[in-house]
Formats: sequence, structure tokens, C-alpha cells
Amino acid sequence: MPRSIGAALALAVLIGPAALSAQESPRQVAAAFLDAWNTQRWGDAARLLDTDLFDRFRKDFVDRAARGASDGPRLTVEDLRRRDPGMPLSVAEYQVRMMEEQRSRFADPTPYEFARVANAAALRGLSPAEAAARWLESRDPRWQVSMQFERAGCRPPEDVDQIARSTRRLIGVVADGDSVTYAVFSEEWPGAAAAPSWAGGNLSVIQLSRSRGAWRIVPRADLLPEVGSVDVGDCRGGRFE
Repeated sequence: MPRSIGAALALAVLIGPAALSAQESPRQVAAAFLDAWNTQRWGDAARLLDTDLFDRFRKDFVDRAARGASDGPRLTVEDLRRRDPGMPLSVAEYQVRMMEEQRSRFADPTPYEFARVANAAALRGLSPAEAAARWLESRDPRWQVSMQFERAGCRPPEDVDQIARSTRRLIGVVADGDSVTYAVFSEEWPGAAAAPSWAGGNLSVIQLSRSRGAWRIVPRADLLPEVGSVDVGDCRGGRFE
């Protein structure tokens, strides 16, 4: 093989993947992101985000979480029953437990927003790519159910692995100039009826922009589903010993 051809092939092996990834179209990036989301490949999905934008969000989140919620007065069971003498003891205990769980959540919401990250200090120590993967994973409904049960001191349900996950399907892309594109996708749940058309159906939008010469997903708040609250009130019999 002539030396020039061999050198060219060697160079292509070294720089080919990076060069090709920089040339991916917005449609390819959006499709790859949705495929990684659907198959729970959080690391692969995170690599398609604009990590510069995401890291600014991560640092702001860490600062806010580290400050914590304001430490206001706490109601006790006795306080509630003093205000409402007719309130059953079990009801007062339940309400106080719910208030304490909410206080704990908002004092440091890190575990709700970043899967398998205990607190803001741990989040600060992650790389931007790893933090982004944990952020995406946090919206997996199976993770949310398991995490919220465990934080309540309860064993997760035995059938947690059977909880349905949605599938995101790319519909199309629309360019807005040379540096911004929007990808429209539908979110479909097994056995669930579609949302009414007057409410927008099941359609959502991903924003893509150019970052360092490549198309990347903008990590907007509406990229992920909202974090829902899981009812753990019936788990007392399964509390950890």
C-alpha cells in the first residue's frame, strides 16, 4: 500500500468518528437522543446535550440546593390536634409525616432531580456528562417510585420493574434560521389514550442549537417530564427494620 494512502487511512481512523459526529444533522441528533431515551441509555443521551448549558444549570442547582429551604416552625401532632380537637390521632400523624417528607424534599431536592445522587455536595463532584446522565435518568418512573419509597423508609414495590415507560417517537424537525432547530415528538404510553387534540395531543418539542460546531439538544426544563409525587402512605408494613 502506498505510504500516502496508508497515512490517509490511519488519519481517517483517528479523526473519523469525531468529524462525522460534528456533521450530524438536527434530525439525526434528535432521533439518536430519543432512541437513547427509549432504551434508557442515559449516558448516550447525555452526550447529545449541550453540556456547556447544562453545566451552568447544574452549578446553579447546586448553589440553590446547598442553601436549602428556609427553616421555619414545624407543626407537631399536638399542634394539629390543639387546633382541631376532633382530628383523629392517625390523621394528625399522617399529616405531620407528609409535611416532614415535603420539608425533606425541598430542603435538598437533589435525589429527585438527579438519580442516585444523595445531595448537592455529591452532585458538585460529578462531571458534567455524568450529572447530565443522572438528570435524565431521574425521570424514569421506575427510579422515581423506588427512590421515593426508599426515602420514606419503605421497601419499593416488588413489581416496580413492571411499571410502564413511555416511548418517544420523532415526528419531524423545523429549522429556525441556521443555528436553531426544533424537533417535534410524540410521547406514547402503553394502553393509554391519546391526549385530546385541543390540549395539544401527546406532542412535545425539543430545541437543538449549534454548540462547538455540532448540533446539540438544549437542556430546557420542558425536555423532561415533571417529577411526580408517589403515594407511600400504604407502605408502613414494609418499612425497613
